Amino acid sequence: MTLKNKHPIFSLGEGITTSDYEPILNLGIQPWANNILNKDEVGKEPWYPLELVFCNKSELLQLTYFVPKEVMFLEHTYVSGTTKALTQHFYDLAKENVKQFNLTNSNTVLDIGGNDGTQLEQYKKLGIDKVINVESAKNISALSKDKDIETLNMFFNEDNVKEHIAKGTVDLVNASGVFFHLEELNSVIKGINFILNDEGVFVAQFMYAGSMIDNGNFDTIYHEHLCYYTINSIEKLLNRYNLRLFDAVYKDIHSGTIIAKFCKQDSTHTITDRCKDLIEKDKKYDLKAFKKFGNNIKDKKDNLKNKLKELKYKNKKIYAYGAPIKGNTLLNYMGIDSTLIDKAVEVNELRIGKYLPGSHIPIVRETTEDLPDYYLLLTHNFKDEIISKNKDIIDKGVKFIIPFPEIEIISK
Repeated sequence: MTLKNKHPIFSLGEGITTSDYEPILNLGIQPWANNILNKDEVGKEPWYPLELVFCNKSELLQLTYFVPKEVMFLEHTYVSGTTKALTQHFYDLAKENVKQFNLTNSNTVLDIGGNDGTQLEQYKKLGIDKVINVESAKNISALSKDKDIETLNMFFNEDNVKEHIAKGTVDLVNASGVFFHLEELNSVIKGINFILNDEGVFVAQFMYAGSMIDNGNFDTIYHEHLCYYTINSIEKLLNRYNLRLFDAVYKDIHSGTIIAKFCKQDSTHTITDRCKDLIEKDKKYDLKAFKKFGNNIKDKKDNLKNKLKELKYKNKKIYAYGAPIKGNTLLNYMGIDSTLIDKAVEVNELRIGKYLPGSHIPIVRETTEDLPDYYLLLTHNFKDEIISKNKDIIDKGVKFIIPFPEIEIISK
């Protein structure tokens, strides 16, 4: 194990120090979860502290330390277009925004960290041809360019934006699942302000801290995710930069997601009733709720590992279904490795033939030729799609272990 124990403290405000942090959940020392390993890298991966805290000043759930963005986001293996459910979700979101904001072919939509361009593809299908993807990963931005999407291979921050995009020229800025990744978050918000026109809209889509608390799915916590927003905390953050919340909706995708829409303070957009309702419901997620969540996870730490040990003792063959980033948090916190899980099956070509960090479980191509007795469903956030897709093998006797919110076994 190579321990990287010197990291900058992550802070979103001037004057905030570690004395302002309340400990919530310490997941120990973990490898960077998206560092999928080649065979010659196994056992050489760097490990970093992974601890969730609550900041009393910003009222934000966040990590204490961050892995530099140049390590995590210049090249990686996450591709957003690999699941039908997520692609459909992106289409539905684009369709709603086009209708709600009367977007036409004369408008411009920009996606921050737009990955392989799947979200922007949906806008193009709806007649919005002027789309821009700002994607930092060289290998992933190439996939976006292959789809004939204008792609800027760079980090989105104030300096880069001012160099490449004219002031006030963008009608809608989208950030789907990346707004909690951003080490330079204050600079990013300034960049959004710069490119948005006076009636422009910023759409932030983020995994909801409230759902994480309710469902106990701590595998949402990993180094790419620096922040874990409630509606209150993200609104408080963006208010500091002249942006106000006027619409928000809850979606089930990713085990619970909020789509929040912001505009400039002087914009004519008015707050929606559904937004008011969510703001009210959000108030229950406070320090007391966060502390209870952390204690519950610690109390249940050994449950899944003990279940897998019991099955192994009975000579059952166990594979992981999927090799998602989030799965590595679960495996490494619970001490589940290749002695309990024989392999992980995947469809993402960028991961097949490699190894999961920390657990060193080999990743192989998904096939019906080689089936286990049990699949541990690491991609549980797409449970319904995956169980439906695999009905035939379930009927043949393969069982699926669902880790959240409680251990559940799905069988015929």
